[in-house]
Amino acid sequence: MEENKQKQSSKFNFSVMLSFAVAVFALFSILSFGLATYGKHGGVSYAAPTGVTGNSFNFTIEKSGGNTFQIVSNSGFRVPIYLADDDTSTPVFCVEHMADVLDGAAYSKDGIINDYGLLYLLNHSYANGVSVTGASGADARFVEGWITQTAIWLYLYETDSTSSSESSPNYIAQAQLTAIEGSTSLTLDIPATGSSRDIYSGGTKTLYQYVRELVDNAKAASSARALTVNINSDTPADIAEDKSFYQSPKVTVTDVYGGLQTYDVTIKGVEGAYLVDAAGNKINATGLTADKEFWVRIPADKVGTATVNVTVEATGHFNTLTGHFYEASTGNYQRVVTVTGTTLDVSDGGTFEIIPTPDTGMNVAQTIYFIGLIVLLCGVGIVYANAKPVEIKQ
Repeated sequence: MEENKQKQSSKFNFSVMLSFAVAVFALFSILSFGLATYGKHGGVSYAAPTGVTGNSFNFTIEKSGGNTFQIVSNSGFRVPIYLADDDTSTPVFCVEHMADVLDGAAYSKDGIINDYGLLYLLNHSYANGVSVTGASGADARFVEGWITQTAIWLYLYETDSTSSSESSPNYIAQAQLTAIEGSTSLTLDIPATGSSRDIYSGGTKTLYQYVRELVDNAKAASSARALTVNINSDTPADIAEDKSFYQSPKVTVTDVYGGLQTYDVTIKGVEGAYLVDAAGNKINATGLTADKEFWVRIPADKVGTATVNVTVEATGHFNTLTGHFYEASTGNYQRVVTVTGTTLDVSDGGTFEIIPTPDTGMNVAQTIYFIGLIVLLCGVGIVYANAKPVEIKQ
């Protein structure tokens, strides 16, 4: 009996100790991971600045006196501070709001990121060493870090069509959106010790104004790099007077962003097509500039009897930014990117129709000859009729 009591007591003590360990681990996880709560998503990603130049690095959570801390606005919006290789000069920014983090995780270089708006934001904020507020001093990086991280989350929330759903990795609750808009001052908060201190009390703009400007510029840059091929698709190709070729409506290529260097044109749907300028002179289909307009000509003998849809595709070569993903070596954790200058290719296309003109089998010269022949035959008939002897009646 006594032995059973001792066993039960031992089991009870072990259970208490296990529960206590789980509670401590959970508390540590909450304090360390901050806003990272979305654990079901398999493609959690983070964005890193140009400070990461090699093929690998370690992701870490910044600490003060051994305790993790967060930057908190007066309206309650919290931003953790992440680093690469425990280096305060190489901050790391989360690019999915509802995301798990793993302190000390190793990363290796992977594919290329293609969200130009995000790359613009990274390149024009503290993620790439740019001071948005112009603040200086020991706490400037915390202020700039809060603005940059908040801008990244807000940009991705506003540009992701699925972000309004709680299952989206970019989801931001309405209360958090309100907190972002109402942020005017910041404190450095260490939850484990309950201590905090002011690091920003306001400037020429509110914190949200700085964030809003970054987000709007990133959104404009994201959409502006698009290349647009403009053709009046309601107007079919014209046929030349001598019926030797068909010619498209005028084609223009629009570059809104302004970073377009040159573009190349490819014609699909018909053989033998080539480009001409306003004077009808043949021009090259490669190396065209943004202000160049052109027409497409197609030899008539390359067009059959059925209507043809012709596609004009332009591939523009832009001076822009690109970034590389870094994948966690183990587990479905953060991806990160670096930002560098490069040339990016962007394509767009338009279409027009060729409606074949019925072939009568005769050109203008043949038609004149045929009419002349008819007139001649008529004349011969008249002469013959007049020359025929008149029958004399008895």
